[in-house]
Amino acid sequence: MTDREFAESLEAIRARDQSGLIRIYNEYSAYLYQIVFSVVGSKEDAEDITSDLFLKLWETPPAYRPGNGHKGYLATIARNRAIDSLRASQRVIPTDFLEEPQLGAVPSSEEELVNEMAVEQILAKLSPSEREIVSMKHLMGLTFREIAEATGRPQGTVAWVYREALAKIRRCGYDR
Repeated sequence: MTDREFAESLEAIRARDQSGLIRIYNEYSAYLYQIVFSVVGSKEDAEDITSDLFLKLWETPPAYRPGNGHKGYLATIARNRAIDSLRASQRVIPTDFLEEPQLGAVPSSEEELVNEMAVEQILAKLSPSEREIVSMKHLMGLTFREIAEATGRPQGTVAWVYREALAKIRRCGYDR
């Protein structure tokens, strides 16, 4: 989706035309979910936050200026919503232990299950900042520049944190 198409989709949303929201959702829902997940680390929370992001987009479309890179713009919004959610949850007493366990999606093969477990173990070794950057780089395929724009950090810092995270992963024995 180009900046122009994104701006047109926002105009459609402002006109209460759902096709604009559908276009943005189809193009960016998985991308935004990965950003949110890299911050919150919970599939359920990431799904909720991502859904909420699209609801807010429908209710109050942002004042976006074309030409500024809509993908980074959306990434920043997603990251900020995820951080806000984390901050809000830190103020609430957790009651997860009172709830019935929820069954997640079942991997379609043993290999998928092993790969998913390995990725989770690797990411668990990283700090939240490292996990976010590694996830954005590998799971979403973003460049250091795009990650820097989305996180509001200097590009050099992003590259340094990424290299440090990879070194930590190698020290833990997860070198491929």
